[in-house]
Amino acid sequence: MSEINSGEPRTKGRPPSIDRVAALDAAVLTFWEKGYDGTSLTDLTDAMKVSRPSLYSAFGDKAKLFDAALLRYAQTIGSAAMVAFQAEPDIEKAVRTFLRVSAEGNTAKGRPSGCLIGCCAPAAAESDPDVRQRLDDLMSATESQLALRFAAEPDLPSVPEPTARAALMLDFLYAQAIRARAGASRADLMDGLNTRVQAVLGYQT
Repeated sequence: MSEINSGEPRTKGRPPSIDRVAALDAAVLTFWEKGYDGTSLTDLTDAMKVSRPSLYSAFGDKAKLFDAALLRYAQTIGSAAMVAFQAEPDIEKAVRTFLRVSAEGNTAKGRPSGCLIGCCAPAAAESDPDVRQRLDDLMSATESQLALRFAAEPDLPSVPEPTARAALMLDFLYAQAIRARAGASRADLMDGLNTRVQAVLGYQT
């Protein structure tokens, strides 16, 4: 009797299940180290320890995997500076902590230098509108969170206004990442931190 209409799932030829979280974390590090264009499918399957059919089944093509990697990075490693910022009740200490934690993350041992979002995504965004949209969404969300915190601080100078402060913070954040990618040390990134903090807060130096 034929099994076509038996209702039983067919498993022949189906890629084996994979640990999506572990595989995605491996993809994050691979894209982060090599950049989007510099990362081949072989690089990804080797790092993720999956076959190409399993990769396609779990994540789609390379572009969709990169989008998932960006989101994963933003929710994990990339969120450290914002988590530290929000946890610090004093606004001056919060800004300082944000930039310090960012600098530490950009130069952490055992990980690629810089930042996946700031250093690797922009090049891919030039040719991929989906990556461009994801990048814009992530950056806009961070800027909005920063601006809301600044707007709630009654003792800050009126200039710059909250959104300008937030934009300046992001400028410093990604500048640190790019400098780290270019070889700057943690000490290099921390040099001049007080000046950057004062600029964000609008205090006269």
